[in-house]
Amino acid sequence: MMLKLPTEFLVVLSLTIDLFLIFLLLLFIRRANRLQRSPTPAQETDLGDIAAQTRKKAQVVAMEVLTETSEIIEPILEASKDAAIEFERLVQEKQTLTRKLDQSLDSKIISINLLLSRANTLYTQLENQHNSLLNALPKGGSALFQQETDVLDQQQRIIDLYYQKMDVDTIAERLSIPKGEVALVIDLKEKFIAMEKAR
Repeated sequence: MMLKLPTEFLVVLSLTIDLFLIFLLLLFIRRANRLQRSPTPAQETDLGDIAAQTRKKAQVVAMEVLTETSEIIEPILEASKDAAIEFERLVQEKQTLTRKLDQSLDSKIISINLLLSRANTLYTQLENQHNSLLNALPKGGSALFQQETDVLDQQQRIIDLYYQKMDVDTIAERLSIPKGEVALVIDLKEKFIAMEKAR
């Protein structure tokens, strides 16, 4: 399986390798300069021997540099490989989690849309029933229905005043209703809010 690495990681890896190659080149130049400065053999050796010795020394230095370099680079390459594998695993894990979240959100959105559609249909049906009941009631019956609507409005006014930081006594006095009724409406509203938060 071929790993797909992000561009930033490849740039950092390339930069690291370039730095090590520069380090090796400097090390090689330093060793070569040290070889040139070493005392030359006496005049009894001829030019061919000097060239052969220099070549052997250069080979030895090159091998030393390559050995040192491989000892330095190997752990770094291993660590880079391990980091790349771990990074790929994390990216795949993130993609899996993202897919699951997307699927979950999509199903919840569909459910909410269905519920909204059903609620809209039910609301329309209830409104139609309400209107037909109002039309079917005699004139005195519609006043009874009006009283029930007033009770709902009164409950909403209690809650509104409670949210304006008024206490039970003040609300009861202002709306001219018993304190027990005010306390009951507030208590039911708080329980309803607590149930909503628990969901």
